Amino acid sequence: EVTIATEVAPGLPAVRADEDRLCQVLLNLVGNALQYTPSGGAVRVHAWQEQNRVQVSVSDTGIGIAAEHLPRLFDRFYRVDRSRSRTGGGTGVGLTIAKYLVEAHGGTIIAQSDGPNKGSTFTFSIPIA
Repeated sequence: EVTIATEVAPGLPAVRADEDRLCQVLLNLVGNALQYTPSGGAVRVHAWQEQNRVQVSVSDTGIGIAAEHLPRLFDRFYRVDRSRSRTGGGTGVGLTIAKYLVEAHGGTIIAQSDGPNKGSTFTFSIPIA
């Protein structure tokens, strides 16, 4: 019961990348967005070119992230809500792996949120081939 929308700019240039690994990054980000967005919310995947990079963002209208957590989101085993069970909240390595894979492709990844209940956006960029 979450709406998913995509917006991919036409004519995006190729990137030099391992397709399976970038799919892994995208699936992790979309999976997280779906997990933390309540029924009736929305997830948006947007891809576009900016200078010599292809940018991909995953935005949601979910629970958001408090500012004090943003700098640590990509740290191994870091979990915003430590009270969540491992089965319901994950192990805290998905974003670490996503960051490693993006950086291995010469890219960057960032997280943004205006705070609790304001949703979040994760954006990664990969250099054009």
